[in-house]
Amino acid sequence: MIQKAPSVCLVLFGLASLCSSPDAWAQVEPAGDPQGLPNVINSSLYGPGGVYAKIPARDDLGRDQLVMFRAWNPDPVGSHEANLRALNPALASVVRRAQDVLPGQRFVIGSGKRDGRLQRMAVAWGWSRTQDSMHRSGNAVDLWPLDREGRVIFDRAAQNRIADAMKSAAVELGVAIRWGGHFQSFRNADRSHFELALP
Repeated sequence: MIQKAPSVCLVLFGLASLCSSPDAWAQVEPAGDPQGLPNVINSSLYGPGGVYAKIPARDDLGRDQLVMFRAWNPDPVGSHEANLRALNPALASVVRRAQDVLPGQRFVIGSGKRDGRLQRMAVAWGWSRTQDSMHRSGNAVDLWPLDREGRVIFDRAAQNRIADAMKSAAVELGVAIRWGGHFQSFRNADRSHFELALP
C-alpha cells in the first residue's frame, strides 16, 4: 500500500530528537509530490539494526522524519566514499584527516554535494534556507556520527568530537573551515555542518 509522506518541513539533521522508537519501516519510491516529498511503501528493508534504528520515527513536532532520512540518504555508510569524492578536494582532505585522527568515533557524510533536486528538497523540508547553498558546489558537508553498531546518532558529545577533529585537521592541512555549531541562523545551530571558509 502506498502512502504519501507528510508535506511538512523537517528540522535540521543535527536537531533530531534523541529517543528510540522505530516506527513503520519504509522504502522510498522515486516518485514524489510537487514539493519533492517521497511516496513510500511499507517494507522490511529498514528496521531494528538498520542504519536509522536510533533515529526517532517522529521529530519533536510529530513529523515522520524516518521517511525523510531514508529518502535523503538511503545508505549513508555505503555511499560515504562516493560522497567524499564528490566534495571539493580541500574539504575532502580535511574529512579524511579527521577520520584518521578520530578512530574511536566513526562518522559518515549524511549530506555532501547536492544537485538542484536535493537542494529543493532541503529547502522544502526546512533543512536549508537557501537554494544557493555551499552544498551545491561541494564546498559543504554534513557529518553524521555512528554508534558502535554503525547506526546514525545525533549525540552532542559525538558531534563535538567530530568538530574538534575537523578543526584540528583543517589547521594541520592549512584549510580554512567554518562549523555550523557556531552558526546563529537556526534555533540550535547546525552541528553536523562544515563548510570551506571561502574568500
